[in-house]
Amino acid sequence: MSDSRFDATKATIMTGHKHSFMVCCFYTDNYHKYAMALKESLDKFGLNYCLQKVENRGHWEANTRIKPEFLLDCLHRFQDMNLLYLDADAVVKKPLDYFDDISEDLAIYTTSKAVEGMSHDFLTGTIFIKNNPMGKLLLEKWVQAQSNAKQTQVDQDSIETAIYQLQDKISILPLPLAYIKIFDTDMAKNYDSEIYIEQYQASRGQTKLRRKRIRQRNRLIGAIVILLVVVAMILLK
Repeated sequence: MSDSRFDATKATIMTGHKHSFMVCCFYTDNYHKYAMALKESLDKFGLNYCLQKVENRGHWEANTRIKPEFLLDCLHRFQDMNLLYLDADAVVKKPLDYFDDISEDLAIYTTSKAVEGMSHDFLTGTIFIKNNPMGKLLLEKWVQAQSNAKQTQVDQDSIETAIYQLQDKISILPLPLAYIKIFDTDMAKNYDSEIYIEQYQASRGQTKLRRKRIRQRNRLIGAIVILLVVVAMILLK
């Protein structure tokens, strides 16, 4: 295990299990209870994992952009293992032997935006990355794609850029829905198959900078409209 740029004293690491992959997850203070629920499910199924506590970067969007930096760090820390990233609010429901047999560089859920109303081409709550040169290059491209990020940019914006830059080189396995099922949405019509990983969408309760700015803009527009109405009424007297 190589040196890490993340604080090792704030990481909970379990190794020694039979699997060829390391489950990697980072979380801020406000996600602690979710990370502990994830940990309980990882222990239940005998999985290797690294749960890394990180400093809050000030708002939700900025925190999502920690993801590629953290995964690139994990690629170096756990050089003999592939990576399975899970969001902190995920829970493993069944054994994950599926990930031991993946030969592709990347496994990720590909959306159908027009049908499902998704905002991005890929969901990043569950991601498998092969610990090989192409996996490393993908993570480097992902980090680079957000080097000059707008404050409202999220990790899904930059991973799209990275994947499309490498689309003729990288091998991608479309991840089955069973490994990234959102707990209360019908991501696939009449989905009634087994669920291996369930996502609980704690981010819905987080303040989004984008939404905050929209609310501020709307309040300002409302105030200007009221002011114009008052001025007009005064002038018409």
